Amino acid sequence: MSKKCITNLRHKDFYPIKGVGYEGFFRGYFYYENQYVTHENFTSLFNNDDLFSMEFARWNGEYALTFTNENKTTLVTDMKRSIPLFYSTDKEGNWIVQDFIEPHEGMKLRKESEEEFLVTGFVFRDKTLYENWYQVPAVSTVTLTDQAKQTYYYSYVLEKEPESIDSFAEELEHVFHSLFDDLADRLQGKQIVIPLSGGYDSRLIALMLVERGLKDSITTFTYGRPGNGESTVSKQIADRLGLKWKYFAYDKKMWEEMYRSPDWKDYVVYSSNGVSVAHLQDFPSTKLLVQEENLKDAVFLPGHSLDYLAGGHLPYESIVNKDFEVSEIQTFIMNKHFRLWELSGEKSYASTTIGKGLIKDIEVYSNYTNERVTSIIDEWNWRERQSKFIINSVRVYEYFGQGWSIPLWDDRLIHFFSKVPVDLKYKKYLYDYTLHKMYPDYYPLPEKPGPENSMRNKYGLLYPLLRKIYRMKNLYRKYFDEPMEWYGIYPTYKQYVKSLTFKRDGQKYEHPYNINSFIVKDMIQMIKEITK
Repeated sequence: MSKKCITNLRHKDFYPIKGVGYEGFFRGYFYYENQYVTHENFTSLFNNDDLFSMEFARWNGEYALTFTNENKTTLVTDMKRSIPLFYSTDKEGNWIVQDFIEPHEGMKLRKESEEEFLVTGFVFRDKTLYENWYQVPAVSTVTLTDQAKQTYYYSYVLEKEPESIDSFAEELEHVFHSLFDDLADRLQGKQIVIPLSGGYDSRLIALMLVERGLKDSITTFTYGRPGNGESTVSKQIADRLGLKWKYFAYDKKMWEEMYRSPDWKDYVVYSSNGVSVAHLQDFPSTKLLVQEENLKDAVFLPGHSLDYLAGGHLPYESIVNKDFEVSEIQTFIMNKHFRLWELSGEKSYASTTIGKGLIKDIEVYSNYTNERVTSIIDEWNWRERQSKFIINSVRVYEYFGQGWSIPLWDDRLIHFFSKVPVDLKYKKYLYDYTLHKMYPDYYPLPEKPGPENSMRNKYGLLYPLLRKIYRMKNLYRKYFDEPMEWYGIYPTYKQYVKSLTFKRDGQKYEHPYNINSFIVKDMIQMIKEITK
């Protein structure tokens, strides 16, 4: 006999559904066969047989679903894991399904997960920080019977198509118009908020929505040290488009007070769910914006995650036309993502438990050509960092009672870029080229990037030494130079310098990469105090 399943969902937009042969809960929306699906029409479109034979990769949207019949419960996340689901068992052996994990006294942390979290800012695959608690990864279903079975329903590692750049650009422009037409329909009557950084992605969101007549509904905002470059560009873009623009000044004193506040600690618990570091950057500005604008269920539209999807995270060495070794692919991924803290001396994460786990992820595939290797790199980034750490940024909007959508990670863009050859994806060449074709007054014509973009290629054998010197120099100066001023979480420079190394289980960690390096260390300590 299967275990009983107890569902405990926190978010107000998880709605009960009851259809022919099943019942469950649904949050979000998706498009399927030209129909817009929400909790309101879900059960009229799908019966039990439909769901148990469904190809979920055909559902384009932002959603989470649980459904149960007499034999089993199935949990489904969208392609991005935009809405998390977690599961465990209680003392009686029943399944527990939640959309959150709240640490409490007596919970135990997984050592491997703790190491992953410390080094990358997120926890890999279906694990969480806590023993006996699991997550549903992106593009996954989990079936709960006597045991839990997790299955991926889509792979990004696909064959590429030999089209010209102009053909691809024409198709990409069509995809943009299609997805923003749908977004504009969903946003009718809503307050719209765009975190306008001044970069290409948030600028595109603003341009497309203004074209669709939503200018009067849009508020844009940015933040940072007064006079920083990004906020200057942000203001220029907002003015050109005639958009309302808000600016929030950040300084070290503000960060010190915020980082020690009960609100921050409460938000860390709310947003982390034992999977990802809590996002610091938008927390103060979102809080102030909601208060000053009296926002009520506004929709925030951050510009995630098209930079990676369009090829912006690929190292030059991975696009070279050759056959690669598994260890080379492991190094590409570790160099990009295993860097919040370095092991002291010459030690590498390659031979550690988490490094060996990465090898297993890679060995699922074979035939390591540059096209397949770059897709493997992007898929790992997608399933792990993007769908956990980057997506987790939207929790700050939820924390302050607001809605969100991530238009530049629409499934149509996933399917499009999965077929683009790497020579057009590298350094976002096709994406930037398409933006120039669409909006030449807002985006310059890019030059096709080449090996000059590789620092390792440029400096050769000197690269490791020069990288180490640069990183050390940067560590000691960024307390004063950081445009966001967030190293003010340390009241004095002396305290900051003291925090640049620490020991854990006899191992010394050093060379923190960015602000998240400090936050993950503090979060682990805070969670241990809560759960001891």
